[in-house]
Amino acid sequence: MSNRITVICAVTLACLLGAAGCQKKVTKVEEPVKPKEQPAPKVEEAPRPVQLSDSFNVVDLDAKMKEILVPVYFNYDKYDLLPESVSKLEKIAPFLQSNAAIRVLIEGNADERGSAEYNVGLGESRARSVKNYLTTYGIPDTRMEITSYGKERPAFPNCGADESCHAKNRRVEWKILAK
Repeated sequence: MSNRITVICAVTLACLLGAAGCQKKVTKVEEPVKPKEQPAPKVEEAPRPVQLSDSFNVVDLDAKMKEILVPVYFNYDKYDLLPESVSKLEKIAPFLQSNAAIRVLIEGNADERGSAEYNVGLGESRARSVKNYLTTYGIPDTRMEITSYGKERPAFPNCGADESCHAKNRRVEWKILAK
């Protein structure tokens, strides 16, 4: 009997162990971690539109050129720059520097006295002295051409003996070639 009891106990124990091993495994599922709430993204204000009047000034280039590119005058039979001529060129040079697209023709003129040939040479020397002065300001000589009309294009013709009339003909004038 004791064998029988041992067998029964062994079978019972096996069943109990078998039943324990056949149980479904329960996997505990943890709830997902909720992310911390993010603050709402900052909404930046749209930039204010720039008003044109604040960003640049409209310039009438033709009017500015007429104002700046004024005649440069010379003494009788001379091509040296006068102090008042230098003063004018000191206004012209920065204008040409800030307007790099402008190309000019520098026109030399003389009064009606003397030969045509001599006055053409004198007018050219006057134009060249103006061009040389402007190149010292850094204006490329490729932006400036020179010519001379000598006594052929007086601003005030038939001056006779009137020296103040002749003085207005001894000049360099400007012609715009490109802007």
